[in-house]
Amino acid sequence: MASTPPPETDEPQTTEVDLGTNIDLEQDLSAEKPAPPEDMFFSTISDPEPKKQEDMDELFRLNKPMNEVNLNEPEEDDDPFSFSNNNSSPKPPNEPSIQPVPATTVADVKEESREEAQNEVASANLSESLKSPQLYTRNIEEDDEEKDKYLEITLSEPHKIGDGMGSYMVYKISVKTNIAVFKNQEFTTNRRFSDFLALFERLKEKHLPAGRILPPAPEKDVIGTAKVKMAKDSEASPIDFLEKRRSALERFLKRLAAHKAFRYDPYFRDFLEISDELPKANNTSALSGAGMLKMFKSVTDSVTKIAVKMEETDQWFEEKSRQIENLYAQYKKLHSVAEYLHTWRKDLAASTKEFSKTTAILANAEEQLNLSRALSHLGEAYEKIDQIYLEQANSDYFLFAELIKDYVCLFDNIKEVFFQRIKTFGNWQKSEETLKAKKESKAKFEASNKLDKVPTIMAEINEWESKTAKAKEDFEQISKNIKEEIKNFDLNRATEFKTQLTKYLETLLQNQETIVKVWEQYLPEVKAI
Repeated sequence: MASTPPPETDEPQTTEVDLGTNIDLEQDLSAEKPAPPEDMFFSTISDPEPKKQEDMDELFRLNKPMNEVNLNEPEEDDDPFSFSNNNSSPKPPNEPSIQPVPATTVADVKEESREEAQNEVASANLSESLKSPQLYTRNIEEDDEEKDKYLEITLSEPHKIGDGMGSYMVYKISVKTNIAVFKNQEFTTNRRFSDFLALFERLKEKHLPAGRILPPAPEKDVIGTAKVKMAKDSEASPIDFLEKRRSALERFLKRLAAHKAFRYDPYFRDFLEISDELPKANNTSALSGAGMLKMFKSVTDSVTKIAVKMEETDQWFEEKSRQIENLYAQYKKLHSVAEYLHTWRKDLAASTKEFSKTTAILANAEEQLNLSRALSHLGEAYEKIDQIYLEQANSDYFLFAELIKDYVCLFDNIKEVFFQRIKTFGNWQKSEETLKAKKESKAKFEASNKLDKVPTIMAEINEWESKTAKAKEDFEQISKNIKEEIKNFDLNRATEFKTQLTKYLETLLQNQETIVKVWEQYLPEVKAI
């Protein structure tokens, strides 16, 4: 069908373009624009008319940036990590989750003594918060009855029993619970470090073959333990070592209490409830016979990992194995950086303290009164900042570095669970091979007319058929358990990181605002020189 040709314009035709002609890209083309044609097609491609002011205002209104997203305020019914979506009074979207402390102005200098007391109370509260982290999330596959039950565990009052190298540290365990299997709702007991290691070994021996992911066991520290044992009563015990170990032991028990399979385990229940001293665990020492046997078993497992090959048929396990390996490597790198940050912050605190002392000495030597007063107050300001740096160093360690370290160990335990599945698969394959060999032997006996041996071989075949069925069932069950454990682990990891990082950032912000207040209080002294 013929179409109406477009109206003539001043623009050159395509076939008449001279490639050697220089084109001025900055020329003003608005002056020679043709009038829009009547035809609808060409009117749609012509230049639009200039927008009016009202249209521009409406355009800016529609393109206004969205409100800031508050990470602490999950969307309704979309956050799988929130404990409840039935909030009666939700926060407005622009409200920040961390409320900053109002900065002190110059007029507040007169209230210095009162604010110092408040800062001391805040520091004490911060220390308490570092010692008592929040409970960990429970498994998502729990019944409704289990969600109303709780098991709160805290560790405190580490104290030494005995003298010399024969001494040991004991920790007080306080428990509050409404679970019916426990005899009392509130009770306390004392346990030594080796008791925790023995509990871990028993739970590992029982639950690892079932595909359960155990929380990381507390690590041994030969040097730190020797310092505590050799410290005399008149000397102060290494506070950093004791607090780090206490915190690690508490996290270990809290993670056990958050898992349904572990908190109902008789070993765990007796560990918490029995008030008497538990039998000494000899297999926790590295130099004991059981310790050497465990080391030999570890070497054997390493060789087995190389020898045993399994052709993976489940794509889920293949993808998860690669993901776990990648996360394990990245978390190890992050933990190294976090420990470096903690060390750097402690060195910064020590340097700040030394600077404070030097400034105070200079203030005493200065003859001008105003300058001497300013230098003296500068030393006091740096002395306060030194304490703030120490508080932040503790926060770096307990709220961040230790969290990363725990997950490095958890990923290591997950890899061990995956290897346990491969071992279970190997046992299943060996059972099938043995059963096949027994059936071939039966066929040979029947072919050679040795019918007297047939009943015996038939009994063995029946036995190995049962073993093969049991091995297959074990492999299917451990595969199912691992998938459930990984699902719970991923959700709990996101929830725990959200909780701990929020707490860490709140502490960091609080310390920074305290530093700002210190400098605002000192500023008038500099201006008065």
